[in-house]
Order: sequence, then structure tokens, then C-alpha cells
Amino acid sequence: CCTSTAEPPRRGGGPTVATPRPAVLGYSAGGEGGGGGCRGSTLLFLPFLKPCTFGFFTPPRRTKLQLQRRTFLRGSSLLLRSQSDMEDGPSSTSCFRRLTDCFLGASLTDEKVKAYLSLHPQMLDDFVLESVSAETLDRWLKRKTNDTSAKEVSRYQDTNMQGVVYELNSYMEQRLDTGGDNKLLLYELCNIIKTATKADGFALYFLGECNNSLCLFTPTGAKDGPPSLIPSGPIAFGTTIAAHVAKTRKTLLVEDIMGDERFPDGTGQDSGIHVHSVLCLPILTAIGDLIAILELHRQWGKEPFNLSHQEVSLTQTKHTTNGRGLAKQTELNDFLLDVSKTYFDNIVAIDSLLEHIMIYAKNLVNADRCALFQVDHNNKELYSDLFDIGEEKEGKPVFRKTKEIRFSIDKGIAGQVARTGEVLNIPDAYADPRFNREVDLKTGYTTRNILCMPIVSRGTVIGVVQMVNKLSGSAFTKTDENNFKMFAVFCALALHCANMYHRIRHSECIYRVTMEKLSYHSICTSEEWKTLTQLNLPAPIYKEIEMFHFDISPFEEIWPAVFIYMVHNSCGKTSFELEKLCRFTMSVRKNYRRVPYHNWKHAVTVAHCMYAILQKTSGIFTELEKKGLLIACLCHDLDHRGYSNAYLQKFDHPLAALYSTSTMEQHHFSQTVSILQLEGHNIFSNLNSIEYEQVLEIIRKAIIATDLALYFNNHQQLSELLTSGGLDFNNYSHRDRVIGLMMTACDLCSVTKQWQITRLTANDIYAEFWAEGDEMKKIGMQPISMMDRDKKAEVPQGQVGFYNAVAIPCYTTLAELFPPSSPLLKACK
Repeated sequence: CCTSTAEPPRRGGGPTVATPRPAVLGYSAGGEGGGGGCRGSTLLFLPFLKPCTFGFFTPPRRTKLQLQRRTFLRGSSLLLRSQSDMEDGPSSTSCFRRLTDCFLGASLTDEKVKAYLSLHPQMLDDFVLESVSAETLDRWLKRKTNDTSAKEVSRYQDTNMQGVVYELNSYMEQRLDTGGDNKLLLYELCNIIKTATKADGFALYFLGECNNSLCLFTPTGAKDGPPSLIPSGPIAFGTTIAAHVAKTRKTLLVEDIMGDERFPDGTGQDSGIHVHSVLCLPILTAIGDLIAILELHRQWGKEPFNLSHQEVSLTQTKHTTNGRGLAKQTELNDFLLDVSKTYFDNIVAIDSLLEHIMIYAKNLVNADRCALFQVDHNNKELYSDLFDIGEEKEGKPVFRKTKEIRFSIDKGIAGQVARTGEVLNIPDAYADPRFNREVDLKTGYTTRNILCMPIVSRGTVIGVVQMVNKLSGSAFTKTDENNFKMFAVFCALALHCANMYHRIRHSECIYRVTMEKLSYHSICTSEEWKTLTQLNLPAPIYKEIEMFHFDISPFEEIWPAVFIYMVHNSCGKTSFELEKLCRFTMSVRKNYRRVPYHNWKHAVTVAHCMYAILQKTSGIFTELEKKGLLIACLCHDLDHRGYSNAYLQKFDHPLAALYSTSTMEQHHFSQTVSILQLEGHNIFSNLNSIEYEQVLEIIRKAIIATDLALYFNNHQQLSELLTSGGLDFNNYSHRDRVIGLMMTACDLCSVTKQWQITRLTANDIYAEFWAEGDEMKKIGMQPISMMDRDKKAEVPQGQVGFYNAVAIPCYTTLAELFPPSSPLLKACK
């Protein structure tokens, strides 16, 4: 029953058969002559091919005759019943002997030997035990263990497809946790899908250079070498099925690859089998970037792939790529936490931060070297002082900080990226005219490919990151570009932090130099404070200084001595160290500006008014309060510029940015603390920590209370307490309100002096007001009447209004609180 036919040629540029005629051998159910022997129906159909010559060629278009031959080959496929279908006995043995005799009688091939041994496993066991040495067995075992693809797939014996997929998902999750080379990982995945879909073979393609071609992946190169990529062809229609899927990025299920005219080159490679049905699917990232093409094969005589196979394959590839994406995202999150920790733990170590950024960037795209350049737009240059020297320490790249290098923004690949803001992915650096070969000549390093990315902040290129030489693969891929674009955001953050820190350090240096210069001019000299310790007050002062109407104007040269006397007379001579008190007083004098009213004279005048009140209210205030109030009065207008709070806030003065409320008052307190912190100036150094905090709080509240905007509410609250009889000096809140009223009374005490002194002081006040009004007019703003020098005629009316609305009510309430202070009210009226 022998028949012969021509076999259809294999597709896709691989080896083909030169018109052999296979003899198809079959045995009928009755054996020879139709009588007995083997039970059942047909046992075996085997096509035997004559020896043929193999070669590589571009397959021609199919002819009608070839399609007819293909149809016949489908019907004469290998059908082998399992050994369990054959029963023991002389007749079955005879039938099987005839079969093997015929089988071995033909020309012997590897396939025939494998088929025979599969039917006689005991013979193989006997042969190995008798003829193979222990060393050979050990070598075989090592090869078997190292074969990651075949051995992992072979352990899955579950014929239920869902069971296979479930087990393989667990395996892939473990593999994802261990990391490793993505290409080998995907190759293992393909082996898994091959088993799950009962495919006879597969091919895995990755993108080639410039991402416009495909390369076939082989897990081992020549002589068990490393994995390799073999160019397969361009990504285009009308060639192979893999190129078609790469072009469309859509899954294709083809039942008959030889009959599909869309793919004249078929699979494009020799898989070792006669490919009949093909399932080809793209492997994509979560954002749609093409990673690879998986091509599953089934040979002639088997059922074509169906939708269930397609679903399993898609599910498995998506599960793996999503898992890999999740692993990448987790790695990115860990990186961000690491960078944040580095930044906040040691904010000055900006080089360490940049190293973390560059190390992660290298790992992200698997580059050999990297460089980060910052852009100097003023000089149109790129510069860097941190370099990847290609060495490793404890498994991490080593970056060396060297002398800063600079080069023109008009040169090189990095320069073009800095100018244009465009990404450059150069697969062959030496073929690109923009590449500067002199760098390689000087360093001895060979640059193959480059991925260069701009770092953009607020629409401006502030830096350039350059990755050199892809380690796995021939060039950087489109996926590398997309990943790097996302990462560039964090590079921008790092560069922004670096630039900000540089500006802060620069400003800090300027600040230190400025403070040094100011200290020289604002701190008293040793001659000044030593002279103060020797000063004595004229005899007439001792009596007059106890009176509210005392005028300090004639004693300008000894104003510091007047203050020292008031402190000693009120708090005791041992309350402060004399040297520190003299230093403090003279330095405070130096820090008052030469403005018409809020000056050193005004400070001493206010301090004298407070001294007079304290002298006449003995036993009411503590020693700590008396110290704090006298110091607060002396310092309450420190560094006053002659402008109101409203003016500073309206014109966005830096002080207004520092202090949103009571702007100048908070600045006065800050200056007070600054002087106290100078060497040899801390007059409260003899206090314990609790007392020190208390006295500073007394000073702060007292100085803030001089903001006239706070007076009105404070006065109203005090008046209500007096009217209701609920005022309690043991209540800290009530006590603070009383001190606030005292500070206002002292601050306005010029209205309680003799008429001539009061008139001159009013002129000084209006000089400041009008200067502020003039500044407002310069920018086209109309000042209020009080600050408009063109409305001098309204000054008397304005002063009468001020006395009636502010001054007289203030001193009236003070007199109710402390009757000995009534001379202030009388003088004001």
C-alpha cells in the first residue's frame, strides 16, 4: 500500500527540501493477506524522506500544485497509537516486529532512533548503566541543570490548561522577584506559553537598532556562548508574520500560514518543523511600548491554534509585563524614598544626591556610562564636575568629583540637546557627524551608541543627561526613551535643588560678609563701653530724673549713663554685670538709625517714662518684669527706618514678607535678641533657663504692644475690666494688658512734656510722615492727609484729634490703674 507524493516546501528563508518523494508506509488491521495479527484499525502511517540537501533561499510564491501537495501532506501525517492500545501476545508481537523491521530497514536517522528508544525505555536504561561512565553522567546532569528553558517547562505535567497556567504564573512571579535579564526572562515565558498552548515551537523577536527592524533571540550563541540577537528583517508589511504584527501591534491567529498571501516569507526562519498554524502576538509594556514579538508554531497534522490558545497567551504575557512594570514602579518608588532620605538627611551633600540619580538612570536603561551636564545660559556653556569613571565599589558605580569642565553649548551631541530640547537616540555614534571622536581618543574609551535627554524645568533646559553604550542589546530602544523621559522629571527636581542650594550658599556667603561689616559698625568699641563705666551724672539730674516731665535733651552726651543709672536705681546695681550692661547699651545706641523721630533720643525718653512709673508703683511688678520693661523700652524702636507698617506692607518690603503683622515691632524684638546674642552682650546670662525665657517673653510682648493698631482693643478691654471691677493683677492676661497700656503711655510721653518740647517733637514726627508721603507721590499714589506735606495747615486740627481720641483716654485709664501717674494725664490735657 505504498504511495508517494511531493512535499510542499518550507517557508521563510530557511532550509527546504529539494522535491523529495516520501514513501508512506501503512499496515491494515489484518496484517499480511488480511488475516489477524494486530487488533484494531490502522496502527501507523510514517512518511520516509530520502536524504536531501539543505540551503538558505528566499521562498517563491506558492503555485497551485504546491497547495495541492500541502493538502496531501496534511492527510499523510504521522499517527502513532500509544503503547497501551497494543495488547500482549504472539500476534501483537509479530505485528510490532514487522513494524520495527520495516522501520529500521530503511535508512537510519536521529528521529527514527529517538522514536524507537521512546518505545523501549528499558533498553536505554540498560545501555546507560552498562556503557556510560560516571563522569559523563555528571557532565550530562550539569548541562541539564543549566538548561533553564527546557527543564523548567518539562516539569509541568498537568494536561489541564488552567492548571498549567496557574502553576506557571507562580513560577513567573518568582522569576520576576529575582530580576535578571529581561530577554532571558521573556524567553522562559515563551517556553511556558508553548507548553500551555501545546505548541510545537516558537520564535522570540526583539527590536533592532533604531527600532525599525526585528532580531531573532537565541538563548545561547555559538559554543554555548551568551544570548545573541540575529537580524531578521525590517518591520514592514508584505514580508513575515512577525514583521506584520510588529507593524500593527495587534495579535494574529493564522490557521494556515502557507495559504496566507499577506506573509509571502512565512515565519522567515527555520523552526525545524513544517509550520502550519501560527499564533503571533506583540508583547507590550503597560504604556503600549513594543518590547518583543512572540511567534508560536504548530506543525502539519495538528489542529490549528484557536481563540482559547490566544486568550491564554495574551493573559500570560500581559500578566508578566504588568508584573515587570509593577516591579519597575516599586524600584522607582524605592529610589525616590532613597533620594528623599539622602536629601533630607544631609542637605549639603548635593553630590551624593546627584550620584543616586545617575546610578538609577544607568540601571534604568542598562547603560555602561552616564554623564550629567548643567547649562549655564549666561555664558552659553555646559559644565560638570562629577564623572562616571567606569569603576565599581561594593557593586555600585564610582563617581569622581574633579575640576569643573566647561564646553560650548554649540558643540557635540549634548550641546545640540541643550539648544533644541529634543531627545537624541544615536545607535552608531561614529556614523553621526555630531559626535566628537576626540573624547574617545583621549580617554581610550569606545563609544558605540548614545541616548541623550534634556532636563527641563519651567520650559527651560537646565541640564542634559547622556547615557553611553547599551549593555544588553545593540542600541537604546524606544522603551528606554520613554522610561528616561519619565525619569527626567526627577532629574529636573535634583538639578533644581542643586541650583537652589547653590544660590542659598552664595547668598549665605554674602550675608556673612555683610554681617561682618555691619558688626564692625554696629557693635560698640571697647573704648566706648569702658568710658561709660566711668561716667557720673551731674548733680541736678538726680532730682529731676524722678519727675515725669524730665527732659533729657540737654544731656545727649550722657544718655547712656542716664539709662545705666535708671536701671541700677530701679533694679539694683547687682542686677546686671556692669561690663555687659555697658556693652549692651552702647551697641543699642549704634543700632538706632538717624531718622527724625524714631531714634536713640526717643528710646531713652520712653525708657525714662517707664522708669518713673515703676518708681511710683513699688511692689506691684516683679524684679524680672522691671528688668524686662526697661530693656524693652530702650529697644522698642531698634533699627526703625522711619516708615509705617502700612507702607512696608503696601510696597512688599522684605520685612513685610518676614512679619505679616506688627511688622516693625517684630523686627525691633528680633534686633534686640540679636544684640543679646553677641559676645559679651547677654545681660541676662546670670538667669536660669526658665527665667531667661520669661524675661524674653516680657520684652517681646512689651515691644509688640507699641503697635498703635493694637492699642484700641487693649484699651477697651481694660476699661471694661475697670468698670466692672473685675481687674485682677494676679491674672496673667490682665497683667499683660496693663503692661501693654503702660508701653503705649511711655511711647506717647512726648505729649506730656512742656509745650516747647512737645512742639519740637511733633515737628520731628511729621518730618517722617511727610517723607513717607513723598515716596508715595513718586510712584503716583496719593498719601493720607497726615502724610501729605501739602496739607500742613491741617496739622493742628489733626493733633487735637489725636489727643482726644488716643492720648487723653490712654492716660486717663493709666491714672485709674496707678493714681501716682496722674501728672501724665494733667500734662497731656
